[in-house]
Amino acid sequence: MFDEKQTPQLRLFVISDSIGETAQRMIHATLTQFPDLSQIEIKKYPFIKNEEELIHILNRAKDLNAVVVTTLVNPDFNIAGQQFAEKFQIPYIDYMSDLISIIQQQTQCTPILESGALRKLDKNYFKRIEAMEYAVKYDDGKHFTDIGEADALIVGVSRTSKTPLSMYLANKGYKIANIPLVPEVDIPDEVFKHKHLKVFGLTASPDYILNIRNERVRILGLSGPSNYNSMDRIKEELIHAEEIFEKLNATVINTEYKSIEESAFYIEKCL
Repeated sequence: MFDEKQTPQLRLFVISDSIGETAQRMIHATLTQFPDLSQIEIKKYPFIKNEEELIHILNRAKDLNAVVVTTLVNPDFNIAGQQFAEKFQIPYIDYMSDLISIIQQQTQCTPILESGALRKLDKNYFKRIEAMEYAVKYDDGKHFTDIGEADALIVGVSRTSKTPLSMYLANKGYKIANIPLVPEVDIPDEVFKHKHLKVFGLTASPDYILNIRNERVRILGLSGPSNYNSMDRIKEELIHAEEIFEKLNATVINTEYKSIEESAFYIEKCL
């Protein structure tokens, strides 16, 4: 994103007493609103341990005219950072303090003020790990034995984002299995036994799938005609997929030009 030979249009310092993941996500979400910004430098300063270290970083931000973005939980760090920023007129965004204070006032609950609480090894963490392991095991139709344990089954032709979508949902704690649909390969009887299983069928237009497969072939360095990126073959696969969707009573999602997050949001609403 940043060519060191050029002066950046924007410098951002991300400061946290944990890993700084929350601030980074907010920054990236914000930067998508500025597609013309190409020279951006982001410096990350995680696991701040003391005020001396914090002030040293803020001095560097002042010298480089950087925007400071923090997710500091330690109240002493926040006071020191805000006072420094006010004194030297540094652009300073604190993503944590105001919201913590508002929630405390509204609920009369006392915050734990624990750095890295989001990543704490609690039951939700282990649930996500279990879901990720399940998604890997049941990716691309590798296994069917315990498919009834899945929160959802995703089916679709190649290049409709089955695996990325499965992994994204698994990271949120959902057990997801996915099966590629190929006319020559039948869906195992095991799948039809689980009438409660929620099935989602992924589809897209033939042209869209063809473009993605052509790019895939190019990246792999393959040459010459292939059944994989043949328009006739793709149309045949999509017709077969529609038949399977109907048999499995699948909820159909057109993934064409949709982000993984959009498709996942729709699935989550149905779970």
